[in-house]
Amino acid sequence: MDRALPDDPLVRRAATVGHRMAMGPGEPALSEWAAAGLTLPDEIALMRYRLDRIVQQLTLADVDGILLFDPMNVMYATYAPNMQVWHLHNQARFAFVGADGQLVLFDYPNCEFLSAHNPYVNEVRTATGFTYFLAGDRAGEQAKTYAAELADLARNHGGHTCRLAVDASTTLGITSLQDQGLALVEGTRIMEEARKVKGPDELAAMRCSVAGTLTSCLKMFEAMRPGMSENQLWGVLWAEMLARHGEWMECRLLSAGPRTNPWFQECSSNVIKDGDLVAFDTDLVGAYGMMTDISRTWTCGDAKTSAGGRHAHALAVEQVSRNIELLTPGRTFRELCHSAWTPPVEDYRHYSVLFHGVGQCDEYPSIPFPNAWEASGYDGVLEPGMVLTVEAYVGARLGGEGAKLENQVLITADGYENLTPWTLDLDRFEPIGEAAGG
Repeated sequence: MDRALPDDPLVRRAATVGHRMAMGPGEPALSEWAAAGLTLPDEIALMRYRLDRIVQQLTLADVDGILLFDPMNVMYATYAPNMQVWHLHNQARFAFVGADGQLVLFDYPNCEFLSAHNPYVNEVRTATGFTYFLAGDRAGEQAKTYAAELADLARNHGGHTCRLAVDASTTLGITSLQDQGLALVEGTRIMEEARKVKGPDELAAMRCSVAGTLTSCLKMFEAMRPGMSENQLWGVLWAEMLARHGEWMECRLLSAGPRTNPWFQECSSNVIKDGDLVAFDTDLVGAYGMMTDISRTWTCGDAKTSAGGRHAHALAVEQVSRNIELLTPGRTFRELCHSAWTPPVEDYRHYSVLFHGVGQCDEYPSIPFPNAWEASGYDGVLEPGMVLTVEAYVGARLGGEGAKLENQVLITADGYENLTPWTLDLDRFEPIGEAAGG
């Protein structure tokens, strides 16, 4: 569609004052954030920053442009969400960014107005569906049409390299582009490198997401009672998160009592008992599409927690408290891996990683345990503006309850800032003031 506003008055309203991105967070989020002294992000500046980051990486990769299917990458480029989870398994929406900064969004039919708030989206076209669900036996024909459009964009908005980066697609989506004479380049690396350093407005947006998560977790803590199911308690967090401009949570990681060991058991109909440990991991895509990824473990009710559970929790607190001190600029990923403290892995189950990046979701980098370094580790350097989480899960291999803890940390010019300086205690949940170090 032309970037001019549509003539249809209903579509015009949906593209402007009725658009959820234009309407903003609303209440109670705005009042809560004002009381916390937070500054709202300049969303136009955020969009410009992200487009510039992508173009910078395209130049370094010497490609004519990038084709984006991953909804998180499309959101990064366009700041225009549309059925994000649905598009994870339906390639009915994608975006092209040219090396010259041209941004073309191929949106789902009748959704062309959903990016009107972004002045840097140069053009919106209806996406040509080429997956079997959308095209059936005409998939090959439709893929040729889609590929010809992309090849034309690459020729007109690149440096005539005939190289196009792609983050993810189907086999047909890939081969049809190759049939157009395009050499394809891995695009996920380009986008992860673009996304890894957060700009000032991204950080302002993240602070709002963090504040919304704090309040939502506090509401869940206050609602926790023996006799509730894990599902019921998790539903409290979902409701409070959505009320504060949140998007979704990527997992169902809440478990209680014996189900806390091993980790990664998703929330269920299990009834929480008096004295049970309740452990959870938010994986929460919150306000402005920015993630808050924290974990806490609490005692439910008034009964005393088991000695094994208390010991596991104490070890998890020590792991988070010691390892956060490693998050300083200039430190290498190898150093993080091999300098981190953990309980003995032969005695205690542990989480899958020691640290990982976070932005719109879990992002680059991922720092494994030392025993996995040779198989999957990779090096790099922490830079100011990167955000990582420091992880801990501890569960005795001989049995008993486990504990999960995690904080979200900004790398600063001279150290770090704990963005989630909240109590790690079993029996209380509240802010403890900003924590900085390094």
